Amino acid sequence: MENLIVTISRQFGSGGHEVGRILAERLGIRFYDKELVDMLAKDGKYDAAFIAENEEVCSTPIYPAVPGFAMPIFYQSLPSDLIYKGQAKLIRTLAEHSSCVVVGRCADYILRKMNPVNVFVYGSLERRVDRKFSMIPDGLKITRDEIRERVEEVDNKRARYHSFYTDKEWGCMDGYDICINTDQIGVAGAVETILAYVEARKKFTDK
Repeated sequence: MENLIVTISRQFGSGGHEVGRILAERLGIRFYDKELVDMLAKDGKYDAAFIAENEEVCSTPIYPAVPGFAMPIFYQSLPSDLIYKGQAKLIRTLAEHSSCVVVGRCADYILRKMNPVNVFVYGSLERRVDRKFSMIPDGLKITRDEIRERVEEVDNKRARYHSFYTDKEWGCMDGYDICINTDQIGVAGAVETILAYVEARKKFTDK
């Protein structure tokens, strides 16, 4: 029997991380999000802090200037490219080894040949700003406008990253099995929705 693979793509502040974590607990399978940073750091090429800063980022390619050549004679790989390749290899290895839930990092594209359940978790901007604003620790002075800017910045970064490394548009419903708005049903409702879909898909594919 093939492994059950669920990928969670998410807008910032929509609760996608929590959805993935709770879903994995309910299914009794492995969960991977920030854990991937530490796992990738173990190979010694980059430390965890550097990976966390440069993952899910697409940088402008660096082409050495060569007089007399219209095109560069070679391409210089950037840290973000190497991190993507390293994470892609790690994600494939983990998914081949056991059933799991993977959050972000183009896992929907990386694992496309493994028949994953691809989920996109989203919500209205104001609800997502509310959620992130409510998580600010006491004593830390951050305005609501600053939170809104951060939410929009992270969403734009994720969209660029996904488009850069895949042939699909981030957030476009054609690329997902389920798109879930957490505004009304929250994290718990999103988990129940995915569980119902997983069970239904298993029922109909087993026929």
